[in-house]
Order: sequence, then structure tokens, then C-alpha cells
Amino acid sequence: MKHFRTERVRATPKLFTYVLVGFIALLGLTCLYYGSSFAPGSRKSDEFDGSNNRVRTGIGSLRNRDIVLAVSRFEVPKSVPICDSRHSELIPCLDRNLHYQLKLKLNLSLMEHYEHHCPPSERRFNCLVPPPVVFQIPLRWPVSRDEVWKANIPHTHLAQEKSDQNWMVVNGDKINFPGGGTHFHNGADKYIVSLAQMLKFPGDKLNNGGSIRNVLDVGCGVASFGAYLLSHDIIAMSLAPNDVHQNQIQFALERGIPSTLGVLGTKRLPYPSRSFELAHCSRCRIDWLQRDGILLLELDRLLRPGGYFVYSSPEAYAHDPENRKIGNAMHDLFKRMCWKVVAKRDQSVIWGKPISNSCYLKRDPGVLPPLCPSGDDPDATWNVSMKACISPYSVRMHKERWSGLVPWPRRLTAPPPRLEEIGVTPEQFREDTETWRLRVIEYWKLLKPMVQKNSIRNVMDMSSNLGGFAAALNDKDVWVMNVMPVQSSPRMKIIYDRGLIGATHDWCEAFDTYPRTFDLIHAWNTFTETQARGCSFEDLLIEMDRILRPEGFVIIRDTTDNISYIKKYLTLLKWDKWSTETTPKGDPLSTKDEIVLIARKKLWSLPAISVS
Repeated sequence: MKHFRTERVRATPKLFTYVLVGFIALLGLTCLYYGSSFAPGSRKSDEFDGSNNRVRTGIGSLRNRDIVLAVSRFEVPKSVPICDSRHSELIPCLDRNLHYQLKLKLNLSLMEHYEHHCPPSERRFNCLVPPPVVFQIPLRWPVSRDEVWKANIPHTHLAQEKSDQNWMVVNGDKINFPGGGTHFHNGADKYIVSLAQMLKFPGDKLNNGGSIRNVLDVGCGVASFGAYLLSHDIIAMSLAPNDVHQNQIQFALERGIPSTLGVLGTKRLPYPSRSFELAHCSRCRIDWLQRDGILLLELDRLLRPGGYFVYSSPEAYAHDPENRKIGNAMHDLFKRMCWKVVAKRDQSVIWGKPISNSCYLKRDPGVLPPLCPSGDDPDATWNVSMKACISPYSVRMHKERWSGLVPWPRRLTAPPPRLEEIGVTPEQFREDTETWRLRVIEYWKLLKPMVQKNSIRNVMDMSSNLGGFAAALNDKDVWVMNVMPVQSSPRMKIIYDRGLIGATHDWCEAFDTYPRTFDLIHAWNTFTETQARGCSFEDLLIEMDRILRPEGFVIIRDTTDNISYIKKYLTLLKWDKWSTETTPKGDPLSTKDEIVLIARKKLWSLPAISVS
């Protein structure tokens, strides 16, 4: 036994050396592979110049993230390729060409091909989306409400197709928007007044003293209805798919009107329950009776107690047999949903949602649609299928018209009742509001030397929390798309309860909007959160570049290490050399390690790049 132990001791150093050398070699190969392929902000080594069918869309995931972060934390790629010019309007997760390539089996009758479908990582774009060669800096608000540069959206077929409805008119190098629509040829402004008269609101004001604030306009066209609601202190989420009327939402965004791509298909819209006081459909071409009325039940989920549905369509007024049949069937469905006709005039009918559960409880047993089961969460929206059932009110909301919210504009800063559901006290809410008011003042001081008058209109807050950033911008002539990361999605209800708008989203994927949508993007801890979920810094930066307008700004508030990496990457994005950073003042939301970086995107074009 003694001899055996001696031999073992002598063999150990040699064996240890072999094992150590082998381990180091294996670790080196592992780090080399993963460091080049999956480091934060790095791409796989194969370059894509946009000339072939290889695509990378969305925002990629990291594997073996701990090894990556330890080995190549601040490595940046040598270059970022430029997409082919035919991808200048790329919307990564709404790319129907990709649907065909992947042979996705989508139900066209249910509009699944207009819903959010992101490709696998090996088929993702990872290139800079170029603007059109003759792109011009968008016209400033409020001029942009009525006209845009034709060169920026060179699609004029809507002007021809809707020439009798005053949607839009081509006028030389511009496209004009007279304010018409399918059922309001004489202008949205007059139509809005007529709706207020139908509802007998004081002074013919549709906002009804601030009780009507959030509106959902489905099948919105170029969003002229939403454009003219703004002067009434009403903000609409104007919604339309990227369908045969291609680019209608692109026109709306170019005009500076709150709007987004989306469709009533198979998935819930990315908004919490009880978000809107009014929903609107003007000849929106939606089959409301399909699948046991599931699309109307989605509107029911989204409307607040006592909310209105304005329906301007032939089914509401035409007397031919086909339209009367559809109209009668809709009336029967509404009756079973406990909705009632509030007003009817000319080509429009307005339905009202009940303010309590009383009617639901009085229905005969087995009546459809049923009430949703108690385990259903009406606020769960990300990749959640619609349900053909009625979401009953909670005990607290029972008989609370408008969910117990105070009128606008007090609604913006008053603690809403649903704070309790997310574990936030009214005191914490007020502190958050004040903190963001002071933060935005500091942001504006940094931006002021570089920002031209009215150059910021469309704003995105990538991690909106309680909506304090957007609330602090209320005195500016801007609108804010408040994005709620999926991991914080329960807080989205507070955004809408403040009279703001937004959507839930997963920042590991591309956002469903056109390139060059926003003038300002705010990212508070977005990179830290993205890193924690194992997703790529680089893909997130390229996505921000895609949706930011040339000469637009980003405000990134994050850790020192993350800001250092982002600064190195800006040159690869071909952004302006101007940027500024500062260590912000401490406040209740601050962390010990926090830096604010403000940078600006430069206008470039493919010919300019090739010449240089």
C-alpha cells in the first residue's frame, strides 16, 4: 500500500500537466468559436451584402453567455454590411417573402400572414437598412399632418385607388392629405363633430370633458381620423396591417400621427384589457361574425366599462338583403354580449359596452359567447391567442365607468386604481413621475444645442416602466410609443390608464414598424435587460438604427461598460460623429453605475457610401 501511494504521488504532476494543457487548449478553441460567433454585438463571420437570399431578421440570442461576456466583452466587428436597396422598407417580422421561403403554413382567411412571425436565427438580416436614394428629411410637424415628401414613400397607388374618398393626392414632389376617409369624404374634422353630436356630448367635443382619451382605430387607412382627434386632446392607436393597401401606416408615421402595424387575426393585440374608451371602424372590411364573434370579443376585452364602438359601414345602414342579413346577425351577437345601441345616424351606429356584470349574470344558461374562465388573464397579450369569451369585470371595477379614472389631463399624473395590481403605491408613482420630469429637463439641456425647432415628433421609449418619460414630454408637441418589454408586461395597463399609448414587445425580436419611423429613441436599461435575457447587443443596435430616422437621436441610459461598448459601435452604424455623454445626477431610480449617452444618426445613401 505504501509503494502504491508513492507511485501515485509521482504520477500526479505529469498527469496534472497533461490535463491542464488539454483543458487550456479546449477552452481556447471554445472561446475562439463563441467569441467570434455570439459575443454581444458581434455577428457570425459570414458577411451579408444584401445581394442574396440569406436573411437575418429580429434580434439573435446568445449561447454560453457567461463565457462570452468573460472573454470578449468589448470586441466589436470590423464592419456592418449594408442591405441591398430593395430592402429599404424592410419589416423583419412581417416579411411575407420569408413566409414563402420558410413554407410557413399560415391561414390566410384568418389573417395569420399579417401577424408577427420572426425567422430563425440562421435566416436573419444583420445589415443596415438604406434609405431611398432620393430620401429627404421629413417635413416638420404640424406641416407634415397634411403633406409629406413623395420621394420618402414613393407609392402612389392609394391616391389613385381612393381618389374619390380624399385619402391622399399626389401634388408634384409631395403627397397631400385632405383629411378624407372611406366614410368621411368631407373631412375627418366634420365627422368627429358629428360623432360627438350623436353622443350628445357638451360643445360637440368628442373628448367629453376629458373622459374620452384613448381611441383604437382599426383599419385606419392613412390615419386621418387619428390625426384630427389630436386637436380634441384624444390620442388614437391607429392600426392597420401591411396588406393590399401597403404603406398606409408608413404614410401615417411619416405624417407624424400615432399609428402602428397590426391586425385582428388570431393573436390578441399587444394592449392590456380596458385600455380604450372608444373603438372605431370606418369601412374596415373586418368580418366581425367569424369564429363566434371572436374579433368583437377582442374589442370587448380592450374597451373600458361603458366604452363605445363606432361602426361606419354598409352593414350599419344599407337595406339590401345581404347587408341587412349581416347587420341583423351583428345586432344579435351584440345583444348576447350585453352591448346596446347608443346612437344611430346616417351611415354610423354607436354601440355601448355595459359598465357592470349584471347583464352577463342574467343571461340564460349556455348562451354564447360564454364568460372567460376565472384563470384567464385578460392582460396577457404577448403571443397569446384570442379567446371567444367575455372577460368579466373584477369586483373593484364592477360598475366603475371608465375604470374609475379621472378625466384627462389630470389622468396623466393621478395615481390610477390598477397600480395596486402591480404592487406600486401612489407615493412610488408620484416619485417616479417627478423623477422623470427632472430627468427629461436634463436630457433637453443636452439635446438643445443640436435639435432644430419641431424636428422631434415621433418618439419611442423602449422600456417605459410606468410611463414617466412620456408624461414628462407632455408639454412638447410629440407623441410617444411606450414599449413595455415582455418581462414587465403587467405594467402596460398603467401606460393606458395615464392616457398614453404603447405596446408590449420582446426586444430579442424586431419591432413591427417601418424603417425610419422615430425621431427620438429612449433606452433606459434596455441593454442591461437585453443582456440579462441572453440576447445580442449588436442586433439591438442595428434594430434601433433601422427604426430611427436620419438626423434622429438616441438617449441611452445604462451601465458604464455597456455605454463604452455602444460608443465603439456607433462608427460602424455610420452615425454622426457628434455625441455627448454625462454622469447623471443621482435620483430614486439611479444605480451606482449609470451613464447617459446621446448620439445622432447621420443621413447617408448607397451612392455616397460607394463613392467614399
